[in-house]
Amino acid sequence: MTEPGGGVAHSRVGEELGRAVIALIRQEPFWGHLLSGINRRINEEATRISISTRNGRPTLTINPEFFLDELPSSEHRSATVKHVVLGALLNHRRRFQKATMDAQIFQMASDVVINQMMGEKWPTSPGTVTLESFDFPLPPDMTLEWYYTTLWEHRDEIPEELKPEPSFDEGDDEDSASQDGQEEAIAQHELAKAVRDAKDRSGEKFGELPEEIQIVVEGMVEDLRPSVDWRRVVRLFAASSRKTRIANTLRRPSKRYGTYPGIKVKRLHRLAVIVDTSGSVKEPAFQEFFTEVHAIWRQGSSVTVIEADDQVRSTWEYHGQGAQRSRGRGGTNFDPALQWLSDAVPRFDAAVYFTDGKANTPKVRPPCEVLWVLAHGGDEHTLSGQRLVKLSA
Repeated sequence: MTEPGGGVAHSRVGEELGRAVIALIRQEPFWGHLLSGINRRINEEATRISISTRNGRPTLTINPEFFLDELPSSEHRSATVKHVVLGALLNHRRRFQKATMDAQIFQMASDVVINQMMGEKWPTSPGTVTLESFDFPLPPDMTLEWYYTTLWEHRDEIPEELKPEPSFDEGDDEDSASQDGQEEAIAQHELAKAVRDAKDRSGEKFGELPEEIQIVVEGMVEDLRPSVDWRRVVRLFAASSRKTRIANTLRRPSKRYGTYPGIKVKRLHRLAVIVDTSGSVKEPAFQEFFTEVHAIWRQGSSVTVIEADDQVRSTWEYHGQGAQRSRGRGGTNFDPALQWLSDAVPRFDAAVYFTDGKANTPKVRPPCEVLWVLAHGGDEHTLSGQRLVKLSA
């Protein structure tokens, strides 16, 4: 989906990008279908073309002048968008350390790796470098970090005209590459789903991809399987906690009397997700918590997030994005959040409590069924007798 924009250039970029994607679907279905599942944004301030996180989703951002004027043919446009998506698949952006790495050298190292995997169906993307671009030898099939180190050591031998305008260190206040960890985790989850769908839709053609790409894809699909079987959990919650209410409707007559208004049954499911933001919960577990929250929300529940450590720090409605910042990082006490549930009006149908379990046994009796989800290495002894599941290692 392309975000709405103005001007003839935006319209033409949309048309040309559509042609590039169709050409990819015909020649290499996996890449075309993958591009079809990624949001697109046209932005005159962008550096060339890149994929970064925007509103919790991976987004292909395109500079219209570069796309229309500097890519000489439809084949070059197909090659360039494939090149960028391949870099996202290889997780290059997240491997760039802005504080310690040179953006231009890293861009060249990234191009060297990607261009070895592009295949022979498409021309080399303008402005990229290959193994043969340098006067000093570079062996094939090395890692991104190896190429970066070698290029850095030979930086004085690299002509200025080879040094690209880097895209790894760019970012504005909306789509910076350095988003908080929660949004990055959600965006990675969304990219993995697009990868899975592209794999399924490309059918037998997926087997034609280079083996190293197949390994990366299979790994992303495997990681996409939730640590906790949320489908099973939600079914159990729905069976015991979903509520219904009767409402009048003028859309259809009463089945009993044939008159208006009729009635309809509305199914509601208000779910509270309590997130332990204490200092003992490590950042990777905290990010994983919100990835799982996202999975719950996508199944149709109304989700309210309660951030708590030894007290309730923040509450907010979840609409597909992580918290802007985590409040707390103190000690852990389960009772304040459970008491907040008891005081809430209207009542919640069910609750999920993400924690590492490192607190005293809760004393407050919750007003609804609670599923306790324990982080890796968490302490389950304080939650003895509770309905408990563990995130797999």
